[in-house]
Amino acid sequence: MNRQVWILGIIAAGLLAGCSTTKNKKITLTVRNHETGEPMADVRVGQYRLSGAFPAPGSRNPSFPSMTQIATAQTDKAGTVAFRGVLRENAFDVHVNARSPIRFDLNGDNVVYDRPPAPLPKNRETTLVIHYRGRDLCVNASQGYLDEQTAYIGTYTGDSGSKGIYRIRVNRPKGTVSKPELVAEIPNPSFLAFDRDREYLYAVSESSKKVFAYAGVNGDGMLTLLNEAETGAGPCHVVCHHTNLLAVADYGGGSIGAWILEGDGRIGGQAAFFQNTHASKATGRQQQPHAHGVTFSPSGNRLLVPDLGADRVYVYEQYAASSGYKPNETAPWIELPPGRGPRHVAFPQWTQSEQRDLYVLNELSNTISVFKYDYDAHQKAFTFVEEVSTLPEGFEGQSTAAELIVREKTVYATNRGHDSIARFQRDPETGRLTLLDCTPCGGKGPRHLSLMPGGLWMLVANQQSNNIALFSIGGNGALTLVPDGGVDIGAPVCVVFE
Repeated sequence: MNRQVWILGIIAAGLLAGCSTTKNKKITLTVRNHETGEPMADVRVGQYRLSGAFPAPGSRNPSFPSMTQIATAQTDKAGTVAFRGVLRENAFDVHVNARSPIRFDLNGDNVVYDRPPAPLPKNRETTLVIHYRGRDLCVNASQGYLDEQTAYIGTYTGDSGSKGIYRIRVNRPKGTVSKPELVAEIPNPSFLAFDRDREYLYAVSESSKKVFAYAGVNGDGMLTLLNEAETGAGPCHVVCHHTNLLAVADYGGGSIGAWILEGDGRIGGQAAFFQNTHASKATGRQQQPHAHGVTFSPSGNRLLVPDLGADRVYVYEQYAASSGYKPNETAPWIELPPGRGPRHVAFPQWTQSEQRDLYVLNELSNTISVFKYDYDAHQKAFTFVEEVSTLPEGFEGQSTAAELIVREKTVYATNRGHDSIARFQRDPETGRLTLLDCTPCGGKGPRHLSLMPGGLWMLVANQQSNNIALFSIGGNGALTLVPDGGVDIGAPVCVVFE
């Protein structure tokens, strides 16, 4: 969470080749994945000092020609960052304002981002390969990752022996996990979330009815507490959106709160508060409302709240040009069949299509409900597709679902009781799921799971067996437990990578 140097290599092929250009002509900038050729919506230069190394002079790789001079960046009066000049031989240093449009002036041409794209995850090494093709500038992006990644663990304290939030480090090449270090002593920090730039950490404390804001680890090895805000009873889930909003779901009180995040990471004024009142009464745990999750839509114009006690996913709309939210007037919730007990919802990776998919994890029925999401719709934005079980056919024991991860072609969900991780194949076109297997979770009570940036490793928080299990991820998303690769810790219930 301390500001770190990101590595950015920018190679301009054709810059020295005298390509045809028109001075002051606006050039379209397209960012594509270098392997698939698909446009990428998640490439942003960010607000950090970026530096990188290029091939030595005389490199024979035609995609990485030598550079000749230096490019610098300054912020003008309008807050726009302009790159002027040309690149030098083997280095590129620049400061960029993350919230400003980015204008490139290269060889007399002008390239404009009308708005900043979504941020790249922190601790990621990035290479951008730039090619001039007539009057268009095409950027191919590939990403690498640091050898060691930091993760933070939320725990249930008390009888488990845990005291709050812990930090671990995962070694990417070796597949090892360091011993947990206590970095914040608070009661029952059951869920954690980073802000959009992964500079500040937010934690809900179920027993104290508060959400806490933290900055980086200070000299004594502990997180720096910035401030705190009051929540409803039993806060159980917290999330941040890139529009600088923080939202919290209160399981015990059945309420939802949202706050504006200040520039220094502090929790600011409350932007919304909603009190759910409906209960489905289909099961013993559904006699009153239990808001169990908060998820922003990819654009941030909707806030979705699965309520386990109501068998509903509530839909809140953002006010135009404000940070406030209100219930959707025509379709204020998604109604689920009785006894489902929705716990969390998730969207897949951002796609270029006009429609996206929404996945609802139902804790009590051990199922995933799939919906098509039309983000432009003002009335019925969610259309039911299917419901699939997270358990293998023939299982008749007690189990509840706890967490899910939705990737482009793979979906994971945890089963507590069956003590497994269900793996689904996802059809990117239809959104439909096919259960492939259920892998033992490496412990008991898998409450949460998290993917290491880059997708090579998965951490699973096994609450009942007091351990974090480590899995390697195969090319098809298959999970393999790493023997003795995890770590023991009392009642882990959430794990997030920095």
